[in-house]
Amino acid sequence: MPYIYIFSQGEVLRAGVTERIRRSRLITIGFVPFSLGMFAFAAPIYWFFLFRNLRRGNDEALEAPPLAP
Repeated sequence: MPYIYIFSQGEVLRAGVTERIRRSRLITIGFVPFSLGMFAFAAPIYWFFLFRNLRRGNDEALEAPPLAP
């Protein structure tokens, strides 16, 4: 089902730049070659937004108030 396969790949790439994803070294490293294989000429643009999204997660964690007991 190549038609559905294309949409599932797009969903993975979109989630990397717009949603809060589970951050681990393996997932981050996996996004880099996956995006390079999908669209090599635009991969640096994608990486900019990917790492901005990952950094945004770090910034939100630092700004979050502590949970009340």
